Amino acid sequence: MREIIEIIQPLRLAGAPANSKARLKDLGYFSCASTVDIRHMPFYEPCAILVLAGTKTLYEHGQPVTAEAGGVLTVPAPGSYDMRNAPDPRTRQYEALIIPFTTRLLDQLIRSHGLLHEVRQGDVAVLKFAPDDTLHRSIAHYLSTVGDPRLLNHRLMEILLLLVGKNPGLLSYALQAPGWGQRVRAVLSRDLTHPWEIAEVCTRLATSESTLRRNLRSEGISFRTLLHELRLTSALVQLMQTSLPIYRIAFDCGYQSVSRFTKNFHARFGLPPRQFRESMSDSGQNLAVSGQPAG
Repeated sequence: MREIIEIIQPLRLAGAPANSKARLKDLGYFSCASTVDIRHMPFYEPCAILVLAGTKTLYEHGQPVTAEAGGVLTVPAPGSYDMRNAPDPRTRQYEALIIPFTTRLLDQLIRSHGLLHEVRQGDVAVLKFAPDDTLHRSIAHYLSTVGDPRLLNHRLMEILLLLVGKNPGLLSYALQAPGWGQRVRAVLSRDLTHPWEIAEVCTRLATSESTLRRNLRSEGISFRTLLHELRLTSALVQLMQTSLPIYRIAFDCGYQSVSRFTKNFHARFGLPPRQFRESMSDSGQNLAVSGQPAG
């Protein structure tokens, strides 16, 4: 994993505390110096999580699935999981890379390599992969790819192909057909600062308002709740993955008022954003973030 560590070294801000946060390409990078527990963390797209230091645990149906440094967890979507990020007790550091991918890319992988016979019906689950040098090299190649979207896509498929070779169950993620909630989130996510109204989203999705409301209701969500949850979840991720000031995060997530953002974030996650960020860097502290997302 040394090559990966060298590539992400610039993310470790010079002189910053152990909870340095930043973004790299379309990846998420997160580090913390204290144990962080998050309940009902929604995942809107599937991803692979490479643990660089410490341990990450996702709880599926109450059962823990844990990866240590060098290991990978893949997470299906849409879904919601309790999770724990625990620093290495010796270095007091937790670090991880989140590599998102799409079911469309899995479909492309299945067609390109004739893997349809390996697609398994049944429960779609969080999968655990042991540390592997070949996989690490593939991830390093992906991280080092710049300026060529086609090559970047190819190298992401290489990562997925290696994972499928270890556990074909990953292909079952392709069976998670996007619902109406996912379609709406895809539109809203393009610009969370936009004052979205359901009529505009209906136009973009080429459907009527009554049809969209009915379909969302069948999935147990509403348009307003979905937008509210998406903005707050985006804020949570930015607080964990970036060092942006809170006022900037509030604006980027569609809030014109920092006080309103703080109130809503506190109501959703049980802590105001500033306290949440400060708690992550308090070595030896345990941070529990809760709240039931919609849908």
